[in-house]
Amino acid sequence: MKYPFALIFCAMLSACGGGGGSGGVDTAGAGLPVSGWSGSNTTDPSLSTTYSGSGSGSGIGVWRYNNTSASADIVNINIAGVSAGKTATLVFSNGSASTVSQPDSGTLASSATSAALADAGIPLGAASAHQHGQDDAHAGMLERNRVLATGLIRQRLTAAPAADLTSRPLAEGVSGASTPAVGATRSWNENFEGTPVVYSATVEAVCTLSSGRHVVWWVDPHVVSSGTFNSADWSVAFNRLQASYCGDSGGLTRITKLLGEVWGAESAFHPEYIQENSVAKQDVNVVLLDVPSSQWAGYFFGEDTKLKTSSSSSSNQALAFFINASQVANDVDFTASTLLHETTHMVNFYQRAVARGVVHDTWLEETTAMMTEDIVAPAVISGYNKALSERLPVYRASGGDVSYINWPKLTSASAHYGMGAGFGAFLNRRYGLSIYQQLVDSCGNGVPATSTLSSQECLDGLIRANQGAGFGDEFARFGTTLFGRFPAVGAPSGYGYPAKTAGGYSLQAKDLSALPLVRPATPTSGYQATSHLFRRDTISAGSSYVRNNVVVPANTSLTVIIQ
Repeated sequence: MKYPFALIFCAMLSACGGGGGSGGVDTAGAGLPVSGWSGSNTTDPSLSTTYSGSGSGSGIGVWRYNNTSASADIVNINIAGVSAGKTATLVFSNGSASTVSQPDSGTLASSATSAALADAGIPLGAASAHQHGQDDAHAGMLERNRVLATGLIRQRLTAAPAADLTSRPLAEGVSGASTPAVGATRSWNENFEGTPVVYSATVEAVCTLSSGRHVVWWVDPHVVSSGTFNSADWSVAFNRLQASYCGDSGGLTRITKLLGEVWGAESAFHPEYIQENSVAKQDVNVVLLDVPSSQWAGYFFGEDTKLKTSSSSSSNQALAFFINASQVANDVDFTASTLLHETTHMVNFYQRAVARGVVHDTWLEETTAMMTEDIVAPAVISGYNKALSERLPVYRASGGDVSYINWPKLTSASAHYGMGAGFGAFLNRRYGLSIYQQLVDSCGNGVPATSTLSSQECLDGLIRANQGAGFGDEFARFGTTLFGRFPAVGAPSGYGYPAKTAGGYSLQAKDLSALPLVRPATPTSGYQATSHLFRRDTISAGSSYVRNNVVVPANTSLTVIIQ
């Protein structure tokens, strides 16, 4: 551990400046004329500041120190002009891909009370146990899709270039004129648990999009006969699902306009998969089943897009989503948003794995799907936003110590879903739709793929290409916003969840300032890669906030918030 200097955080923002050194990235708002704060910073040019508000000690002050070195730094914090009753929050952010030694909040040396154990804690289980089970189940299915996509990539790397994909003879499994009519029945293999379970379902509706593709809605008759729904309630719920998804202003059309089609001619590279061209397009099948005692809400399984063979005997040979009717009964808006989420997975499977020979890591794949729920869902589900209303609070309740890039494959996934949803929504408000859309066709999009970028390097590069300072900077801003409980209006520039209009979509504001406090997590395995930790103090008397010997580990950052 090195001791290069004793760093003093200051509070006279007009004197602090910011952005002078390699770590100084938080420059927005620095140098604003602010009264009521006192002190000066003369020891470290890499310290940067932002501020929102005016008057004597009002508003929100933010100070950031980025340790860009290969060893830990010792930081002394001394912020003057702080009145009693103010809160000081220290947010540590490890935006790197490595686990490092734990940070240390040092010694409190002013009249303040550590609030670390006094907060009105919200346990991680604040969301229902049922929802946690669904998250774990979905993470398991996502891992199966990732393995399948990885196999596709290996095959794609050796495939011969296509001179004219649309002129090739189409393999069997092409849909188009054969779209089933209302009343038609067929058997579907429900493959979630690994062992297929056969269900009979009937076409209850068909909607046609201007692209020429059809959406076919299959319903298990037991949805009503089992008592999950009565006929009247089912009709209302079913119509709401269709209204949010079908039509030229519905969810499916919106997603394909933003991200690309769910299937296409590039499938010719993989003759073992269902095929289509511009004339004969595959139907999108929404299969609603009455599944007893199931933890899953809905899923897309890439294996279903294979032709039936001895090695793929349980494939449904179709573009299909499976939706659990019990989840529709629990919350139809949640289910409608889930359908948009799964549509993003289908688009990614085709546009990346099939067409481009690349695949996202699980954490980024899930983040893109939840960015759809933040962007598209409110436009088609009466303002409903699962990402902000249901996902983000679960991560916040964890108190941190969640490693974003180390997404669990089978258990304890809910906090990760909350983190991915919150960070994706944060990036949407920082960059509009740019990064969301570029994640489809950027980062190793050669055919065959030649990029060796990791998913974290991919996202870091896209942030920089859109004039940001990189993944680590945005990740720190996100953690500061969340654990600092920033308001939607009045947060320092570059922080918070303000309302934003982008690409014809209205991104909702999210006010975190009135949310109850949560207990900081206690790290159990070092300072994990891509994780946050925090500590909170309440100023009880005097006019300064002082903490000495605060340890900022290598390649991580510390943000101090006074409000």
